[in-house]
Amino acid sequence: MNRFFLYAIPLVTLAIFIVIMTGGSWLKQPFGEKDRVYESFEKLEDYVRDKEWDKAQEEVDYTAKAWKKVVNRIQFSAEREYMLDIAGVIAKIEGSIKIKDQEAILQEVYYFYSLWENLGR
Repeated sequence: MNRFFLYAIPLVTLAIFIVIMTGGSWLKQPFGEKDRVYESFEKLEDYVRDKEWDKAQEEVDYTAKAWKKVVNRIQFSAEREYMLDIAGVIAKIEGSIKIKDQEAILQEVYYFYSLWENLGR
C-alpha cells in the first residue's frame, strides 16, 4: 500500500499540473453568469455602434469585473503578455467611452478579439 502511494501521489500531482498548464483554452470560457468576457465585448460593440454610451459604460464595468475572475483562472496557463494587453484594452475602452470616441473603441474591441483568440494557446 505504501508503494502505491509512493508512485500514485506524484503521478496524480503531475497530471493535475499538466491539465492546469495546458488548459487555458477551456479555462477562459465562462463558468457562470459573472465571467462572460467575450460576450460582453460583443454587447459593448453593439452599444458603441448604436451610440448608447450609458449602456456601454455599464458593459465595460461588467467586463472589467469579469476579466478579473477569468485572469485568476488562466494565470498559470496563458501568456502574461496577453493578459496585460487585454487589461490595457479594457482601460483604453473605459477612457474612450468617457470622451465618446467610437472609432477608438471599435479598434480596441477588434484588437481584443485577436488577443482572445490567441489567449491560452
